[in-house]
Amino acid sequence: MKSKLNTVRLDAWDLRILSELQADGRISKSELAKRVHLSASACSERLRILETGGAIEGYYARLSPSLTGGVIFVMVEVVLDRHRLEDQRHFETAIHAIPEVLDCWAIGGQIDYLMRVAAPSMAAYQEFMEGLLQVGLGIDQYYSLIVTKSVKSNSPIPLSASRQR
Repeated sequence: MKSKLNTVRLDAWDLRILSELQADGRISKSELAKRVHLSASACSERLRILETGGAIEGYYARLSPSLTGGVIFVMVEVVLDRHRLEDQRHFETAIHAIPEVLDCWAIGGQIDYLMRVAAPSMAAYQEFMEGLLQVGLGIDQYYSLIVTKSVKSNSPIPLSASRQR
């Protein structure tokens, strides 16, 4: 399946717009136009193309870590028991529907997936993992890495170093 993003050609103006939006997703269109030195109509049109073309996947609020008080985060390395395409698709489809899995990346090497999981306690995390093992996702092994402190997270993608399309 071809990505919609392949149809969007990013230029210096687009990169400026994307950089500003990463810094402040609630910026008004008129303020965005001022910051990137474009007319409001030109900026709005570029923004529409970036959104419909898939360069912008959505807008969200970054919540304060203090809000999550009792939540623990666990990085989970997952190894599947089989590596057929249908097994990977089955695992990935199921993971999309699980709200405790905040992020999941397919990775190369000895580990198949790396997930970031949120749970209210270690006991709840263990119960969550036991449930995952029981539903038949093809997990052969998993390794848990408990996050003890967030040093850096939710950083913007550095567009200055990106390839322009």
